[in-house]
Formats: sequence, structure tokens, C-alpha cells
Amino acid sequence: MSSPIIGVTCDYDVEKQTSQLHRGYYDAIVEAGGLPVLIPNIHKEKALELFTSLDGLLLTGGNDVEPGFFGEAPIPKLGFINPFRDSLEISLCRQAMKQDMPVLGICRGIQLMNIAMGGTIYQDLESQWTSGKLYKHSQQAPDWYGSHEVELEKDSKLIQLLGVEKLRTNSFHHQAIKKLAPCFKATAWCGDGVVEGIESPSHTFAVGVQWHPEKMWQRDEKMLALFKGLVSASIKRKGGL
Repeated sequence: MSSPIIGVTCDYDVEKQTSQLHRGYYDAIVEAGGLPVLIPNIHKEKALELFTSLDGLLLTGGNDVEPGFFGEAPIPKLGFINPFRDSLEISLCRQAMKQDMPVLGICRGIQLMNIAMGGTIYQDLESQWTSGKLYKHSQQAPDWYGSHEVELEKDSKLIQLLGVEKLRTNSFHHQAIKKLAPCFKATAWCGDGVVEGIESPSHTFAVGVQWHPEKMWQRDEKMLALFKGLVSASIKRKGGL
């Protein structure tokens, strides 16, 4: 059987008019047994035509999400937003979830998944968090280094994939999940209470993580299991074993 085709969203530079992607994402898909197809900034109707060819979807990291998509006005600490990318990826995510296509969201991707399905995010953790002392979530360390610990819920898909109850992860974000979308449950948390992982009990594979496994898997093999989980679920959807 041919490799499952995984659609991978790209970042979009508005000023340079370029689409780009860190190679760790698509290298991980290949290593996991999938065939990555990069999705650039094209009109969402055209992008949705790709769904006849895709077996899975990977939503990647990037800049902040336009708060209008979750019913809020921008606060002063909101960073650079890209409404073109937001609109495209929200449409892709909703279609994938509707079709029960396997979805993995990474960093911005977990936030996008939650927003697409009716949840909200903190526009800026430091200025909006009211549940105690925050950890540092924008690490000043090598991008592969795990700077803080994350605890996983027992019996979750994440713990099944990663094989541990706790792990150290890297951290490059100032936004995070606030109100969970109805279809998701939180299954991983940082020690300060920030949600680090979500999944949908009613979908075959719909998982999001707040950290960046694409920058860690070559040094920490268990991180590749997230991509293997996506590819494995995509093979089953394709009709394989």
C-alpha cells in the first residue's frame, strides 16, 4: 500500500508573499511513514479540494491567532496576526473534523483546533492568566531542549502514544487554550495549570500539543510517536491495517 498523504499547513509571510515551513515537520512525517504535502496560502475553497487526496492533516506552529475568530477584540499584548492563514486553517480543521480525518495540531495548531471547534484562547498568558504563578513559556534555550515538565492524563491517547506520565517539553508560546471547545478534553498540563494537550474522545484521532515535537524528535525518540500516531490513524482511514 502507498504511504498515507498528510497535508501540512505552511506559515505565510505577508510582507514577503512567501509560504514556509520548518523541515522538522515534514521530515517527521516521512520518518513516521507518511508522505507530506505542503499546503501553501491558497484560497480556502481550492485548499478544501485537496481533501479528496489527503489521509491526514497536520496543523503547524506560527504567529498569534486573530481574536475576532473567537469573538474577542485585540488586547495590547497581542502579537502579529495573519488572518489569511487563520481563515484557511480554520476551514481545513473544521472539514477534517467533520470527515473524521486524523488531525494533529502543534503549538499554534492546538490553539487553532480549539478555536475552529468553538473554544477560546488567552491572547497573552502573562497579562491574562489569573490562576497563580506562571512558568516561563517562551524559553531562552536551544529549540530542542525541554525547559519544563508536562503531566499527561492517565488513559489518554497522549499517554498511549508517548508511553510516559510526565515528560519535559520545549516551550515557545505566549498564547494558550482558555475555554475548551465542546468536543475536546484537556489531557496534558504544565505545572502552572496551562493546558499542554487536548484530544477528542469522539474522533478517531484529533490530538493537539502545545509544545514543538518537530524540533525534539531527533534527540528524543518518543516525540516521533505523535507523528507516528497521526500516520497510523491515516493509514487506517486510507483502508490499511
